[in-house]
Amino acid sequence: MVRKLPGTVTLGAGAVLAGLVLGAGAAEAADVTVTAYGGIWEKAIRECYVAAFEKKTGKTAAVVLGGPVQWVNQDAANPSAPPIHVLMNQIDNAFDAIKRGVAAKFDPAKIPELKNVPEKFQTLVKGYGTVINYGAAGLIYNTKTVKNPPKSWKEFVDRTLKGEWQAGLPGIGYAGTPQIVIWNFADLYGGSLDNIEPGLAKIKELKASGHAVFWNDVNEPLNMLKSGDIDIALYWDGRTWAFHDSGNDFASFDNPAPGSVMNPVVIQVAKNSPPAAWDYVNVALSPSPQACFGNMLQYGVVNKDVKYDAKVAPRITDWTKTRWPPFEQMPAHLSKWVEQWNKEIGG
Repeated sequence: MVRKLPGTVTLGAGAVLAGLVLGAGAAEAADVTVTAYGGIWEKAIRECYVAAFEKKTGKTAAVVLGGPVQWVNQDAANPSAPPIHVLMNQIDNAFDAIKRGVAAKFDPAKIPELKNVPEKFQTLVKGYGTVINYGAAGLIYNTKTVKNPPKSWKEFVDRTLKGEWQAGLPGIGYAGTPQIVIWNFADLYGGSLDNIEPGLAKIKELKASGHAVFWNDVNEPLNMLKSGDIDIALYWDGRTWAFHDSGNDFASFDNPAPGSVMNPVVIQVAKNSPPAAWDYVNVALSPSPQACFGNMLQYGVVNKDVKYDAKVAPRITDWTKTRWPPFEQMPAHLSKWVEQWNKEIGG
């Protein structure tokens, strides 16, 4: 199963192919080839990272659109001369790149800014890259109908069961559900990777109450909040604030204890990449480009010296107050989890 990043759009096969074809010539002429997801993610990569890299180094960077599976496969097919040098990977794809020998080990001598990145962001992928930004899955809610938002996940569940509000939860059709719902609830209620039954039992209870509905598209809960069909939902912090700023000032975000679920984005360099790839990573991890990215997307970034805009700063979820799933071990359990969900919860 491939998880989709919060706020990304899925590119059709034609769009991906077009991006590759159109980017081929530019990539050949550029000093380094880097990746980006579509939409505002591409805008942020170009305006924050690429622009700063080209200004500082005088070198050029070509941006290739697409997705992590495609990028890792391309580099794995040509390891001596990887077509993509810097990859922005979701966490499971980052581990795949490591396992397949695509990712190079980071050398602090080549990336001086690593000293300003907390160690946990680097050790997560064993030094074969680092987290560069992250989203957090907590609760979006309507401030007009939820006057006293829940302070914890268990309070959210209990008050939903009592019918204090209508809640929205990601369904099994949403790619992030194994992480932000199944693992989340199993962990909260005493389960484990091998035993998700305590979490599934609570999800079944929520469904049976009639006070929780499931969504499978990232735009659904926003539409349901606007229409009044739900009052609160499990959702991403950055997308919540983008929704708020687009004329929906009734929306706010809550980080319930013991913490929202972390969703990291990892930057990696392919083995046998040119030296410019390391320069690009160093620039991307430096305070000003990081602040530019964080302020534009309202997701957390990792350089400890970043200063967010006054409006954005209080909206960024503190990474030390998030929960980190066992990312490396989780993929081996996904197919069984989905099967259990389908049997016990349904579509």
